[in-house]
Order: sequence, then C-alpha cells, then structure tokens
Amino acid sequence: YCIARSAFTLAETLITLGIIGVVAAITIPNLMTAYKAQRFRSQFLKSYSTLQQVVKRMVAEEVSTEASSYASNTFYKEFQKFITGSTDCGSYLQGVKVSPVCHYSHREKGYKAYNKKTDAYIHYFDDGILAMPDGTSLYFENHIQLGNDSSIRTPMIFISVDINGYNVKPNVWGIDMFTFQLVEGELLPMGAKGTFFTDENVYCNPESSNDKNGIACAVKAKDDTEYFKRVLK
Repeated sequence: YCIARSAFTLAETLITLGIIGVVAAITIPNLMTAYKAQRFRSQFLKSYSTLQQVVKRMVAEEVSTEASSYASNTFYKEFQKFITGSTDCGSYLQGVKVSPVCHYSHREKGYKAYNKKTDAYIHYFDDGILAMPDGTSLYFENHIQLGNDSSIRTPMIFISVDINGYNVKPNVWGIDMFTFQLVEGELLPMGAKGTFFTDENVYCNPESSNDKNGIACAVKAKDDTEYFKRVLK
C-alpha cells in the first residue's frame, strides 16, 4: 500500500524564502548598526580610560598638567613618557613623521566636522601627535585660547583621540574623533561643565556648519548609551 507523504510545494517554498529575505533585509542592517555602535562605544570608553590613567599618573608623580607650564608642542612629549609603546609622530612646527602609523599632517583635510560636510578645524590637532599601540591616534593642542573678550587669554590643553585610527573612516568629529580637556588636573570630555566648548547647538549639532562642530560631542558619547546607535544610522 502507499503511504501518503506531505511536502512543500514550490510556491510555498518560494513564499517562505521571500518572507525570510524580507525579515533578513529588515533585521540584519539593524543588527550590524547595533554591533558597530557597541564596538565604537567600547573603543571610546577604552580610550577615555587610558587617557585618564595617564593623567592620574602624572598628577600622582607631581608632573604638571597645567597648560601654562608648557610651550606649544611640548606637553605631548611629557604625556608620552607615561604611555608604553606609543610612537611620536611629531607636530606641525617640528614636522610630522612619515611612517606606517603616522599619516596626518596639519595641512591635510583628513577630518570632517560633525555635519560630515565641513572640514574640521585642524589647528586643534597640531601641537603633537601620538600613534598608540592599539591603533588609535592622539592629537594635542596646547595653546592660548581667546575668550569672547579678546583681552582674556586662557591657557588650555586639549587631547583629541581618533578611536579607530586615521586609516579607518569615517574620520568625523563626534563619531570616531573625540576631544577632551584638562581642567585642574582632571581630564573631562569636551562639552562637560567646566570645559571651553559646551554649546551643543553649535558644537554637537548635525545641522551646524561650524568647523569646530563635533568638539563638544564627547560628553554625549560618554553619558548617553544610545549615542553611537544614533550617529551611525
């Protein structure tokens, strides 16, 4: 006798594959974005922690972290003494070295502001460059910052970090490049209270065309667990 066997028809199989394809098309991009966002956040937090530890060691060993103690292009060399395995890539005044890990120079238009269209204000990256053993890049600025009143001159030290390195895009301030400021012996994410750039409408706004747009996004990246999911969409 014959035993009846059930099976899918070709039409049913095609419909099922179509449904799977639609679901995959919807979910896979979201999963990829979530994975990338988590990776960026982990890199950001790791970089911030590394920089904080260096600053704490400097303070513990009574090495000055005050901007007024350093001439331009000198603070980063002191900072490097507390980082094992980093490469001194030079500075604008001294000349940026050419090597597999040192690529960025003051004249290159390598970074974009947060709106992804405007060239970033590269003058905040030119007082020393360090290539880190984990592939990240550090850019230093030790300068006299003019306030709203041009007669007010305040020494400041900024440290910017490209969390995935110059050779890996997007190279955008506020997405994979973040800036921190030394304030009274503490390293604060730019945008935090006490730092110089706190106006998010100008300095962390995808609609702003200011060439420093993105510099104040570091505090959001630190405090908002969903930050990278939004900026990577």
